[in-house]
Amino acid sequence: MRFSVVTLVKGRKRQLENLLESIKAGSLIPDEIVVVWMETPTPQSHVTDTELNLKQVYIEDAVLPLAEARNVGFQNTSFENIVFLDVDCICSPTVLENLLAHVTDNTIISAYARYLPYMPLKGNYPLIAPDALTHPKRAELSTFETLPHKKFWSLVFALKRKSFNLIGGFDEGFTGYGGEDTDFAERFNAMGFAFMLVKDEVLHQYHLKYTPPLNYLSEIVHNANRFFSKHNYFPMYSWLQHFCDRGFVAFNENKHQFDVICLPSQSDITNALSTQPY
Repeated sequence: MRFSVVTLVKGRKRQLENLLESIKAGSLIPDEIVVVWMETPTPQSHVTDTELNLKQVYIEDAVLPLAEARNVGFQNTSFENIVFLDVDCICSPTVLENLLAHVTDNTIISAYARYLPYMPLKGNYPLIAPDALTHPKRAELSTFETLPHKKFWSLVFALKRKSFNLIGGFDEGFTGYGGEDTDFAERFNAMGFAFMLVKDEVLHQYHLKYTPPLNYLSEIVHNANRFFSKHNYFPMYSWLQHFCDRGFVAFNENKHQFDVICLPSQSDITNALSTQPY
């Protein structure tokens, strides 16, 4: 079965190299890997690998254009079967084979993820898998049966080319971080696509993050408002509530939207730094 892999990168060359190392050790090798760099072409935004068919494209944008980048990645693929992998993933030796074995015209297929408490030097899955931790909110999800579409995540998923086209890709009205994957899930659910997990996994490489993500406050507010206009409920609500509690954001009753009142300081953002791996 011929297939493409798509991954997005910004400032994570080492993580990308680890991902590629894990892919090369797998039971099924992609016919191509489309790497979408969300930055200017430089020696640090380019990789070379003689064992893999890499296609590297660039989006030079000041923000983090996740929705646009996934669409650009898709547009640069050549095959009917497509796997989207977050650059922080390290693949098990069999996860790509298992994803492709179960993808159909009316399913979106994903896999479990476990989280590393560090950023590994290499993408050697057997060596580092014993260190990975299970996300407490996803441990009980069943395999090979239809799951609630809101459990979809864009960390790892596979689908058919025509499915992506029918769904309409990712909505590029979502800019920066947040909401675009839940919007994608709402749209594929409305069209009758099922969401399922295979009994396999990726590992997630640790990176610095903030809880709540104050560093993405403006994007989250914008995207939450856009999402409400389409689906009549607010995603990321616990984050929005936290922003309101801190006085950064307020709910505008007249417009029925959240408004940014003031931006967090660098100190506020630094204090939100989380050591949790997930």
